[in-house]
Amino acid sequence: SPAGQPFKMYIVSADGGIPQELAPKEPAQLDPEWTSDGNSIIFGESPLGQLGATHTHGLHLLDLKTGQISIIPGSENLWSPRISPDGKYVAGIYADNRRLMLFDLATHKAAELVKGTGVSWPEWSGNSKDIYFVLERPNTPSGRYRIQIADRKLEMVESYKDARLTGDTFGNWYGLAPDNSPLILRDAATQEIYALDWEAP
Repeated sequence: SPAGQPFKMYIVSADGGIPQELAPKEPAQLDPEWTSDGNSIIFGESPLGQLGATHTHGLHLLDLKTGQISIIPGSENLWSPRISPDGKYVAGIYADNRRLMLFDLATHKAAELVKGTGVSWPEWSGNSKDIYFVLERPNTPSGRYRIQIADRKLEMVESYKDARLTGDTFGNWYGLAPDNSPLILRDAATQEIYALDWEAP
């Protein structure tokens, strides 16, 4: 979206073409994800209300066949949704950006999984049994953690103590490959020193 304008969702053919705006009248639209059947998209709002207010109305569901958008009951104050591969749960972040939440799509109940001074970039394992995410909290090394859904066991996967990551509006980007190996965005352009031998013609 243009600078100063709300974030918007677009869709484009895998073969290329003109992007089509999906929800022109909706407020800030962040982190869209396809539902498992491919018929809908779940998305959230910025917890900063497009870098302004400090609230979010919850998770939104866009029916691609009808164009109808609804707020999922019980998902108030959640954003950054990630649907589990089995389609049963949504991992989301509470509006204060300090809590990783587990939202049950059948019961519409949300449960706190972990709390810190900062929680970001949740990603599901391929078997829907674990959630990987970035955690910051006092007296704990910052880094990538994994929490098991069954017993809520938390373990560090990788420390970010010496990592030089690239931050943006939403912090350092983190992702997960299909084999659960980490994907991170590293900034070397302004932190490496290069020498160039040059001779004038």
